[in-house]
Amino acid sequence: MVDFDSLKIAAGVIFIMMSGVWIASLFLKDVSIVDSFWGFGFGAIALTLFLANPGGQAQTILTFLVGLWSLRLGLHLFIRWSAEAEEDHRYQKMRRNNPGFWWRSLYIVFGLQGVLMWVIALPVQIALSVPAVSANLWIYPAALISVSGLLIETFADLQLTAFRKNSDNKGKVLNTGLWSLSRHPNYFGDALFWWGIWCVCLTITLKTLFVIFAPALMTFLIVKISGADLLEKSLVKNRPEYKDYMAQTNRFIPKLF
Repeated sequence: MVDFDSLKIAAGVIFIMMSGVWIASLFLKDVSIVDSFWGFGFGAIALTLFLANPGGQAQTILTFLVGLWSLRLGLHLFIRWSAEAEEDHRYQKMRRNNPGFWWRSLYIVFGLQGVLMWVIALPVQIALSVPAVSANLWIYPAALISVSGLLIETFADLQLTAFRKNSDNKGKVLNTGLWSLSRHPNYFGDALFWWGIWCVCLTITLKTLFVIFAPALMTFLIVKISGADLLEKSLVKNRPEYKDYMAQTNRFIPKLF
């Protein structure tokens, strides 16, 4: 049986965090701040559940991995948000198209992201709700998948940040390093991390087999909804050479897709 108390605790953590960030966004008049808390939220869920139900070595490894990913992404997005002079264009468009956006953003943006966070974190919630489990041999290759994904997205983001800082690259397309292998290596690394986390959770409890849709949902979101496809529509319009880059470089998985 799944420990529903853990699911409720996770929902409570998300509700408190997202409500607080929504209130902050009203004063800032900038919804973009929510993106960094998308990263911080998963770590908050994992750490809270681990403290509520201290687990064994396997749960410690899981919490450490999710916490590390969460801190890395949250800080990266927060620093990027802090450097921006205005609200992200996606949210500006939503603000223009939704009268009363200041309160509608509570469910259009913050509520929706909170629900998605809860669903994607289901394997973590389940694995951290069971009694303490010692690490078995299978957890290490599973953890390696996650670490590989984390390293890929970290170095991809570092390369992109360095590229953008160089004023000579304005309007150009980054097509070197990891970006020569995939048009979205940061998104690929993100997806790989969460498939690895699902595998880690599976070594803790087979119950997580039934929530395989969680990493699949994360992959779908970053490829089709809020990530690759959405970004490429803008890049094709604004950077003529991007079409050539698309023809030469796989969209997501290096050398495959």
